[in-house]
Amino acid sequence: SVQLVELNSALVDELKKTQTQLQASAVQVLRGDGVAALRQAAPASLDVIFIDPPFDAPLFEPALGACARPLAPEGLVYLEAPTLWTDDLLSPMGLVVHRHLKAGAVHAHLLKLAAA
Repeated sequence: SVQLVELNSALVDELKKTQTQLQASAVQVLRGDGVAALRQAAPASLDVIFIDPPFDAPLFEPALGACARPLAPEGLVYLEAPTLWTDDLLSPMGLVVHRHLKAGAVHAHLLKLAAA
């Protein structure tokens, strides 16, 4: 199953409309704090985590810092950000870059758990 957690109520409404149109019964759309949801998730329980906060919000470090514990051993984190996140920045959070690309002003990353 897929769980989408979004704080913005207008976006939640749009996501629910899309969910209905696609008949995506395995998708659960929740209004709430995504970082809190990551912190509450069971250890090693998530195969994929998508992090795409507003670029002007101070949410990147808290969100990334909450990813390592709930991420499954072979899981991946997809991150969109206005800047490149390097292994040096990510390693204190238990993550490393698996792949990266830049498209216009957006840096897209696939992150994985750092080796223990």
